[in-house]
Amino acid sequence: MESTTRRIGRAMAWSVAARSLRFVLGFASSIVVVRGLGEHDYGVLSVARSMLMFVVMVAGVGTGQALLKFLPAMRVAGSGAAARRLVRRVAVVNLAGWCSLLAVALLARGWTERVFHVEGIGVVVAAGVALALFEVFFTLGGQVLNANFDARRLAFASAAGHVVYLGALVVALPAGLGVIGVLIAAAAGNAVACVLVAGRLGPSLSYGGTEGEEFGGTRILRYAGPFAAIGILNLIVWRQSETLLLGHFRSPEETGYFDLAYRLPQTILEFVPGTVWPLVMAGMSEAFARDKSSIRLAIDRYYRMLFLLCAPICVLGAVLAPRIVDVMFGGAMAPAAIPMQLFFLIFTVSFFATPLSMSLYVLEKTHVNLVVYLVLAAVNVGLDLLLIPKYGVPGAVIPVAIAIALQPLAYFIVVRRDVPDLRIPFGFIGRCFLASASVLVAWPLLRWMPGIGGLVAAGLAAGVAVAFAYRAARIPGREEIDAVGALPVPGAGSLAAFFRR
Repeated sequence: MESTTRRIGRAMAWSVAARSLRFVLGFASSIVVVRGLGEHDYGVLSVARSMLMFVVMVAGVGTGQALLKFLPAMRVAGSGAAARRLVRRVAVVNLAGWCSLLAVALLARGWTERVFHVEGIGVVVAAGVALALFEVFFTLGGQVLNANFDARRLAFASAAGHVVYLGALVVALPAGLGVIGVLIAAAAGNAVACVLVAGRLGPSLSYGGTEGEEFGGTRILRYAGPFAAIGILNLIVWRQSETLLLGHFRSPEETGYFDLAYRLPQTILEFVPGTVWPLVMAGMSEAFARDKSSIRLAIDRYYRMLFLLCAPICVLGAVLAPRIVDVMFGGAMAPAAIPMQLFFLIFTVSFFATPLSMSLYVLEKTHVNLVVYLVLAAVNVGLDLLLIPKYGVPGAVIPVAIAIALQPLAYFIVVRRDVPDLRIPFGFIGRCFLASASVLVAWPLLRWMPGIGGLVAAGLAAGVAVAFAYRAARIPGREEIDAVGALPVPGAGSLAAFFRR
């Protein structure tokens, strides 16, 4: 049988390729949306998107994470029939959740307009909930493929969906469809992705065998149920509460500034963890099923991978943010520039919590994550209510920063109880940031060269500088270099050879 590590490596290569294409397409679509809608309508879209993120999370009831946990164990046991039954049950639960939320959205149209003081926003949200069905089922199918390391098909489906989304935007916005047009375009992309994923679900669950351990409804809900609550609390801590409260207390324009300032750094900095999280989760679960002691080493490796790749992005993003806003999104969005710089730095701290949070899921300590997020959400919303009505966007940045700073400390305290030999590789992380300071070569180029030319030149110079700084400091060790060289993607061998010199 092929090793878990090799399957993760091959799947990760496809996931990285797909994520790269999706990032490029997503960045392009963001420019089209912001410039096509303008400040006011982009703020309305920000509110609607935030509400729809809660819809997708609640409709899933955490069952997608349960698939990542239990399907690898079923594969090890050869319980194919039981796995297929599990997926069917999850699909029914997701459909029932979506139907309930659609009914609520339709009944609450008037209330939504009164809360956000925007005419027609109730209809926009209800339409978005109806169209979110495709995203709910694409999320479900994607978790099935991730649990089986079938990243190739998922990569293709996701990329195709983003191409369709961008193409539909180019048609919908000039036609004057506005916010509704953006939601329709997103639904079209998700629908195409669903079709492409659906054909692969059966082969992905062909583990063989008709018998095996059944994961009954009680155990699944006990594991998955807290994920729904954690997901909601996670959305509160990560941007959504601020977006919705800005929409209520302030103007759509301020809501749009905050959303852009937050969304772009989050999209860039979640590139790595968002790409590998499902694969690492499935791989860690499978390894843990074989050897309980493997979890400490898995946490350490995940830390090294995150900061090796993300430290330069955090620093460079803070340097480039004002020019990105000006060149890509236009002068009208200039108030988003300074908050965007701050978020590139604030999100750096969140990476200290990511491996610890994942380890609790593998240990089936989901309820502990729930408690942590309850505390963080209470702090976050309390500060939001105190600061946003008076200070607007600056008052929305501070609660996010405090909640994110508290996350790693809380997780370290609780994970240490189950993993007493837990260590965070602070020395390695410090070296990553020290070498990442080399990206500051971009600063003079931004001052000397205007427009997009200066942005491109600064980015390229920073990339070259950090590569040589990493090699000089020998930050990628032999294990990391070998892992990069083994990836079946173009240029991986050359990159590994560069760092071996």
